[in-house]
Amino acid sequence: MTCGIVLSGGASSRMGQPKALLELAGRSMAERLFKLFSEFCDPVWIVTGAQHDPIAAALAQYSKQLVFNENHEQGMLSSLRKGLAQCEHASSVLFSPVDFAAVQRSTIQAIFDAERKAIVKPRWRGKSGHPVLIEAAAIQALRNAGPGENAKAILSRFEANYVDVDDRAVAEDCDSPEDYKNLLSWWNESA
Repeated sequence: MTCGIVLSGGASSRMGQPKALLELAGRSMAERLFKLFSEFCDPVWIVTGAQHDPIAAALAQYSKQLVFNENHEQGMLSSLRKGLAQCEHASSVLFSPVDFAAVQRSTIQAIFDAERKAIVKPRWRGKSGHPVLIEAAAIQALRNAGPGENAKAILSRFEANYVDVDDRAVAEDCDSPEDYKNLLSWWNESA
């Protein structure tokens, strides 16, 4: 079983509004990523934090899939661990910060079709990104992480399979209004 986790715990301070609620083709970024992950994963969780109230209000139809991270100020690893706690019986986990909601369906398919290593990551023009598929050993290492560790450092200890994709969205973060404007200028949902 593969569990999906959409990470939406940050404050979105550079964006000035919840990134999870930015619109892509008539849907919020959180909803787009949730629906995309749902094609490959069961269950899928959206981990909230600093912006929980507006996200929960906007995504009321997904209330049973929302998980509040009360320790969101501790960073992304705390949100990832909160999501992993919901995925007790998963043999693998697909996760991504909500920033990467423009990812193409074909990229996720390529990740699942790739040879499995502890980690499978998409790569565009030499830049790796999200979403990331992790297997049991990497999941356990994240669950056992100590204070002050970060997910990237933990995952760097494992063998990874990098899947080259023609998908700019895997490598471009959406942190600021300028990033979002740029994303809308090149993104094409049908790609």
